Amino acid sequence: MIVSLAILALLAKPSGLVVVVNQESDTASIVDLTTKTAVHVPVGSGPHESAVSPNGKRAIVSNYYKPGVGPGSSLSVLDLESKKEIKRIELDRKAMPHGVQWVNDQELVCTDEKNQRLLLVDVDAGKVEKEFTTGQAGSHMLSLNLKANRLVCSNMGGGSVAIFDFKSGEKLETVTTGKECEGVGIAPDGKTIWAGNRAEDTISVIDMTTHKVIKKIESKGFPYRVQFTPNGKWALIPHATSGELVVCDVKQMTVTRRIKLGASGINIPAADPSPAGVWPYSDSHFALVTVRNDNSLVTVNLDNGETISRIEVQKSPDGVSMRPTIRN
Repeated sequence: MIVSLAILALLAKPSGLVVVVNQESDTASIVDLTTKTAVHVPVGSGPHESAVSPNGKRAIVSNYYKPGVGPGSSLSVLDLESKKEIKRIELDRKAMPHGVQWVNDQELVCTDEKNQRLLLVDVDAGKVEKEFTTGQAGSHMLSLNLKANRLVCSNMGGGSVAIFDFKSGEKLETVTTGKECEGVGIAPDGKTIWAGNRAEDTISVIDMTTHKVIKKIESKGFPYRVQFTPNGKWALIPHATSGELVVCDVKQMTVTRRIKLGASGINIPAADPSPAGVWPYSDSHFALVTVRNDNSLVTVNLDNGETISRIEVQKSPDGVSMRPTIRN
């Protein structure tokens, strides 16, 4: 009897390490999905996003902003084996780093919302190597596609997406998308950019060649982040006020499923869950979602919409990333 890959995925058990940042606890939770246990590592003030290095040895956390304390200006480097912060990189010009992504095992890119720029940072040297000037207020999230040689960022104040040639640093275009553009991501094939305009409940799809918005999808509930499944089929967009993970068909540019967290399977104690960060499994059948008002990390089945697990982290979890792994 031939068993489909989807059925095998449903029978598999999650494994791997996950890094969740907890905004109000000033920590990063390193979660072991096999044992469902978490080690909470102190980082800088008001952490918001995380990223795991390609070799899986280190993670970076952006220390962005904390109400009542003010803006942060550093990146915390975590060792995933010892589960400790091993370095803190203080950025110049009192930078406010938020979105972050590794370029390779030594370099990363991050946003600097305060100074309207993106930064290429050498982690080992602890220095900024290159700047990408956005000229837009609220440069918040970013996405890098090395194959397409494109670096993009969302600008909440400008309601736009800035597109850069990554190698040269040239800004190619600033594309107006919609009010308070926050979530942004380049599709794995490099052909489109997806952006969540949270203040107007729309998702803009930008053609990478023409730099034009080719589709605007109405999607109520505060579209907040954008990630893609590794197979390139689905765009995963948490909606913070509707309590849903919205799944879009990348090729068709349509909403395929609106997954209400906790609607089936594992119960989420929060009466109206507020999803924040999202990270897909390597098999493209499951995704991790942080639930800010539930202090939890949940796993969602993308095929049937069921919430299948819940792990407690700390206060107000936001960004999430996963060490490269397979389901065993």
